[in-house]
Amino acid sequence: MSREIVTSENREEYIAKKMGNKEEPESSVKVGEREIPVTMHPVEKRQKHEMHHVNVEKFDPAFAKNKDQYIGEKGQGGIGKRYEGIEKFLKTAKSMRASEAHVNEHGAVIFGDGRHRYAYLRDQGLKRIPMSMSKEAVKHAKKHGYLD
Repeated sequence: MSREIVTSENREEYIAKKMGNKEEPESSVKVGEREIPVTMHPVEKRQKHEMHHVNVEKFDPAFAKNKDQYIGEKGQGGIGKRYEGIEKFLKTAKSMRASEAHVNEHGAVIFGDGRHRYAYLRDQGLKRIPMSMSKEAVKHAKKHGYLD
């Protein structure tokens, strides 16, 4: 049995290949000339997460306060080549998973998954980005004005 090594460069491709395109898209994003369907992870669906669109102008400054997780312009502060991997992946992707983030009662943003995806989409000029969040995170995100 051969094993495939997953690196930061091929992570998104590996996930898409393993999971296929089985989920129904809950949203989509336009990157360049491509409209890409966005789905939630099945585990997040079972946990009753909701898909909401964050307002990047309001959400990103809160995310930037999280010095341990923040990804700056062009992937600055990211892990390996994940940011570049997103760019490559989205050129041909049939769909992508929504990033998953939590917003606490004080408005702090903590990503569970997908901070590189979020940063790449932000840098492409998207003003609204679909995000998977728990009901509690949605409540706090609304309170702090992060959602459209």
